[in-house]
Amino acid sequence: TQTHPTQTATMSENPSHVPSVLSSTVPRIDAIKPVATTKWLSLKTISYTDQEGKPREWDVATRTTKRSPDSPDAVIIVPLLRRRGGSQSDVETLLVEQYRPPVGRTTVEFPAGLIDEGESPEEAALRELREETGYVGSSCSQASREVCMSPGLTDESVSLVLVDVDLDDPRNAGSPQQNLDDGEHVTVRRVGLTAGLRAALDGGGCMPIEGLYLFALGLELGIQLGSGDSGKN
Repeated sequence: TQTHPTQTATMSENPSHVPSVLSSTVPRIDAIKPVATTKWLSLKTISYTDQEGKPREWDVATRTTKRSPDSPDAVIIVPLLRRRGGSQSDVETLLVEQYRPPVGRTTVEFPAGLIDEGESPEEAALRELREETGYVGSSCSQASREVCMSPGLTDESVSLVLVDVDLDDPRNAGSPQQNLDDGEHVTVRRVGLTAGLRAALDGGGCMPIEGLYLFALGLELGIQLGSGDSGKN
């Protein structure tokens, strides 16, 4: 854990989320100092005061494309594929597999992508779903509040968006055509949502991303608990 005491910090940088006049409330951010920057990532050292009033430092990775600390950087898309009049047990979803150099392995994830300037999370979700998988979403039934990803390492935040995909739409027939960026290599998997999603993650050779695995585990647990409750008098 990066909580080593340091000398009292000065205001070396003043982004929008760092107050120009320090508050007496703790914990608080006192300063943010850039360390190194590449095209996509920036490493910074945060000087902050902890709950006991002690000055400390924390290293953080941030996206150079980050526009605001108060809005999500990206969307995680939960596609819900179904036919008109179909049953809940027939609902499917989409997973994507791609090689991730930081872990040196192919991962399995929900479709995801950055939110472009001027886009809402819902607009970004519909665009990214079509680009990454080829499937066309008909609507977004829910978008979450801003949620963090790995707050001990990065300030990246996302919005989770449920996207309805109409399988009776001719654009979603067969194997829809992806529109990937240069250097993107994404394999799309269409799987049942309620039947065996976690088994699909456990049975493959890809590393599941944490959020997807938690989603599958929670869905499975909910079904189990629901079945147990239904059998009670």
